[in-house]
Amino acid sequence: MPPPLDAKLGAELKSYLDTHKQTPADYVVSKFADHDVVILGEYHRIKENVTLIQELIPPCYINGVHTLATEFARREDQHLIDSLLSGAAYNEALAQQITFNQFSFWGFQEYVDILKAAWQFNQTLPDSVPHFRILGMNDSPEWSYIQTEADRDNAEIKKKVWHGGGEHLWAKVVTDAVASGEQVLVYCGIHHGFSGYEQPIVNDGKFIRFETERMGNFVKKSLGDRVMTIYLHAIWPPKDGYGGIYVYAADGQIDALMKELGPTYYPVGFDLQNTPFGLLKGENSVYNQGYENFTLSKFADGWIFQCPISQYHGVTPIEGFINGTNYERAKQQSPNPSLRKMTMDELNKVIASDAKQAWWLGRYE
Repeated sequence: MPPPLDAKLGAELKSYLDTHKQTPADYVVSKFADHDVVILGEYHRIKENVTLIQELIPPCYINGVHTLATEFARREDQHLIDSLLSGAAYNEALAQQITFNQFSFWGFQEYVDILKAAWQFNQTLPDSVPHFRILGMNDSPEWSYIQTEADRDNAEIKKKVWHGGGEHLWAKVVTDAVASGEQVLVYCGIHHGFSGYEQPIVNDGKFIRFETERMGNFVKKSLGDRVMTIYLHAIWPPKDGYGGIYVYAADGQIDALMKELGPTYYPVGFDLQNTPFGLLKGENSVYNQGYENFTLSKFADGWIFQCPISQYHGVTPIEGFINGTNYERAKQQSPNPSLRKMTMDELNKVIASDAKQAWWLGRYE
C-alpha cells in the first residue's frame, strides 16, 4: 500500500498531468523531436515493459527512428540479428539462440518476441526502403571461469570472464549509429541506462562512491543534451543498499497519486525536468545516497507509468529453453557455480521462477 498522498502536492501533479500527459508511445516518439538517443530503463522481467518495446517499433519507424539498441543481445551476434530480421520466414529457433547467447537463463518469451515484432514490421515494408534494425549492445562474458563463489571477487578471474568488455563498448554501438545519421531507441536495465545521473555504490549501508561508467553515462558524455533517459516505473532498492525489501519509487508519491486519480490517467508518460514530478524526492531509497538534495530530476529525464505495480505481470518462461542442444553450455555459462549441478529440468524451473517474480509483485497493493 503506498503512503498517503500529500494534498497540495497531489493537486500540483494532477494539474501538470491534465495539460501534459501523453500515452507512453506518443511520449517516447515525441522525445525524438529534440533528442538523437532516448534510453528506456527498466526493472527487468516486467511483461508490460517488454510489450511496450514491441509496440514502439511501428510508431518509431514511422517517425524516422529505424534503430533499437538493446541490452538483450550481444554485439558479437549482430550478423545473426540482421539475418533474422531480413529473413523471408521468421526463425523462432534463431531468435531464442540470440537470446540464449546473451544470457543462457534469459528464457522469457516477451524478450524474444521483440525480435519477432521487428521482423513482422519489416515484412510490411518494401525492399526499397531501410528496414528496422535491432543492434546488440551487450558483451560476451565467459562465465565458465567462475568455479567457486570466491572467484566472483577475484580480479584476475573477472578479467578473464569479461575479456575486454565494458559498457563503453555498449555506448559505442549507440554513438556509432548516431554518427551514421540514425536516431536510436535504447532498451536496457535502468542501471545501465543512467545518463546524467551517477549511481551510488553502497557497502553495508554506507555510500562509497558514484559509478560514472554506465552505458548511458558514456553516451551522455559523447552526445550531451541529445540523449535522455526515461524510467519505466517500478520498485526501488531500499536506503541501505541493493538488497533487502524494495520500496516505492519517489517515496510512494507517484503510486499514491495514480491510486487517487485512477486508470483514466494511465498508462502515461511525462517529463521530470522542470516539472513538479521532477521535484519529488526518494529519501527511502539507495538512489538518494551521496546526494545532498536528491530529486527525480537528477535520476532521469522522463517517466512512464503503465499501471499500479500490483497489476504488473511477470514475463512468460519459454518451455524447454534449456534443452539437449544447449544444456552443457547453459551450465558452463551460469554465473552461479552451484547451478551447474542442476538437471535440465531444474534449470528450466529456475527460469520459470525468475519469470514469476512472486517475491515482490504481491507486496505492492
